[in-house]
Amino acid sequence: MKRLFQSGLAVVLAAGASVAHAQQAAPASPPPAPAAANEEEENDDIVVLAEPGDQIRIDRRTYTLRDDPVAQSTNMFDVLGRIPSVSVAPDGGITLLGADGVQIQINGRPVPGDNLEQVLRGIPGGSVERIEVITNPSAQYAADASGGIINIITRRRFDAGFNGSIQASADSLGGYHFGVSPSYSSGQWAFSGQTGVYGGEGDNDLTRERQTPPGGAATNENGLRHFEYNGFYLSQLQAAYSPTERRRMSLSLDGGEHNFNLEQGSALSNTSGPLSTTASTSDNTFNSAQITFDFQQRGEAPRELIKFNSVLSQFTGDSRSQFAITPAGGGGAVSYATRSEQDTLSFASDFDMEQPLPSEQFLTLGAAFDHLDQTIDSTLSPISGAAPPAFTSRLEGTSQTLAAYSTYQFSTGDWKWLPGVRVEGYRREVGSGALETDDTDVRAFPSLHIRNELTPRINIDLSYSSRIQRPGFEQLDPALRFNDANRATSGNPNLEPMTTDAFEANLVYQNAGASFSVTFFDRITQDNWSQFTDVNGGGVIVTMPVNAGESEQRGLQALLRGPLGENWRYSISGNVLNREFDYLGNTGLVRREAVEYDGIAQIDYRDADQEAVGADQYQFEVRFQGPRHGLQSERSAFVTANFTWRRRLTSRLFGVLNVQDIFDSADQVSEITTDDYYERTEFDSPGTRLRLALTYQFGSGPQRPPQDQQQPGGPPVPQF
Repeated sequence: MKRLFQSGLAVVLAAGASVAHAQQAAPASPPPAPAAANEEEENDDIVVLAEPGDQIRIDRRTYTLRDDPVAQSTNMFDVLGRIPSVSVAPDGGITLLGADGVQIQINGRPVPGDNLEQVLRGIPGGSVERIEVITNPSAQYAADASGGIINIITRRRFDAGFNGSIQASADSLGGYHFGVSPSYSSGQWAFSGQTGVYGGEGDNDLTRERQTPPGGAATNENGLRHFEYNGFYLSQLQAAYSPTERRRMSLSLDGGEHNFNLEQGSALSNTSGPLSTTASTSDNTFNSAQITFDFQQRGEAPRELIKFNSVLSQFTGDSRSQFAITPAGGGGAVSYATRSEQDTLSFASDFDMEQPLPSEQFLTLGAAFDHLDQTIDSTLSPISGAAPPAFTSRLEGTSQTLAAYSTYQFSTGDWKWLPGVRVEGYRREVGSGALETDDTDVRAFPSLHIRNELTPRINIDLSYSSRIQRPGFEQLDPALRFNDANRATSGNPNLEPMTTDAFEANLVYQNAGASFSVTFFDRITQDNWSQFTDVNGGGVIVTMPVNAGESEQRGLQALLRGPLGENWRYSISGNVLNREFDYLGNTGLVRREAVEYDGIAQIDYRDADQEAVGADQYQFEVRFQGPRHGLQSERSAFVTANFTWRRRLTSRLFGVLNVQDIFDSADQVSEITTDDYYERTEFDSPGTRLRLALTYQFGSGPQRPPQDQQQPGGPPVPQF
């Protein structure tokens, strides 16, 4: 933290000098009214082919959580799985339209570190205004998100005076959350923030069968996993200052501590009887802190804007594990410990200029710089018995990215065009005992978005983008990181970036409160990453990323939603994709084809007068995810059902009852098949979870439900 804030002070001082200069150069104007401190316009950070204030966006789909009862009782990890086109696996993996390499952002900035699931569990759904799903980003966005971008926008509502809310929740499996979200606004100044604590626990039954080689003698493993997580978060502690109606600057602080602990016990056996018992414990602590400075200057013309943004962040992680293996009969016991420490310091700065031109033309120019320093220390320490050999590994990595981009909007007849290009220069230096690299790469990433408004109710969007996914330092680190006594993961020093060409075509129809959209997508990826599993010389099952040739994903996404009578609404969405990818067979890489699919169906009821005390809202949801396929693996389908009830208890107090996985049906089976190894794992879900949440609003501002009632009731509302 000391290192971060020493660096942060220098950034703030430099930014302050630049802002002071901009203030001197700006035309004088009278001080703004208190309303000038309201949250920034939704169009500030997006490219729109429509008039300001129009919700139609050419490069993204937005889902508002303003009236979603589920979001009021749970966290963002649970909420993301309810968004159309987004899939969240029980193991925490997130895909977008079936693609990996998804970048998760909070308020436009990538989530730091590798503890994504824990960070998302620490964000209460009620603190989020909307979620932007960008499946085919334009040149305005950094190119290193091959699977697309999911941007979580937190709420920043500044009613005049002192206002806010207090949230508390608990569930039947030991989970809890308590948070407070205050805000204050007066004149040219506005302050807001969110802070809280959270935690939870659960158990998973584990059944695993291993065959070495496939079809050979089987070894069975039966065990129980008990996990606990907890932490605190400080989100968007922000001070905003608007000296004029057109100028705004803000300084914000984000941070938190997240802990995840795992205890696992299992027994190995074969046809001859018991072989051994294994006990393992894992303690993981992650800390993050981030300082952000924003400056915006609007011009006299609509959408004329200059923006400057700088972010300094620090992430530290400490993961410790201990393993003990006791053979049947008690002789020859083995125990050892592992530890991995990570320290990451990054700085990023962006400059954007948006300029309207005659004849409905629009030009955007921008530049960005990113710098990253990371150190990873890994150790293995034998404790007793014939443990794996001791080792110590230290990886030090540095990377810089310098980028410039431009987009140009114009019209030809009924067609609106938004071509763009982004040029990135990337340099990476990595050093360890087994890895020494110094790479430089300069590439151009073109993009094109097209829209045709066929009728006032029907739009057609076409888009193309070129993307890249560069490996992180941990993905290059060859050090072993043990998951249990027999399984480990490692990086691959030879891992190359994968590049993706993405095409999309989208049709949207809206009429009388109902909407329908269908999207066709095609993604072609070179040097595709996949997980490769093998048994090393010490008998440890090691999984590592490898480049597995070319893959192509073609599919359709459909979304239908609308009213069912006066107080009822429905929403149905589904994704179907066909994957062609290289599979590792006996003779090397061979072509494989698989069909994957998922869907969500929701029905919602709400009383007509949501302002009345006693007003109710009910929501029932069924989510289905079909089988998933990898380089050597397959994962079974699962289905889950959830129910939510929200009631306005008083003018300031709201209660939510949520039941997750009603039928305890989210169990999964995964299989891994290689030339010399087969594994089948049955993974039991934690079970049905009953959660109760309360939200109390305080202050002098208008008293509204936890989210603004500006949208019809129901699940997350898409804004096309």
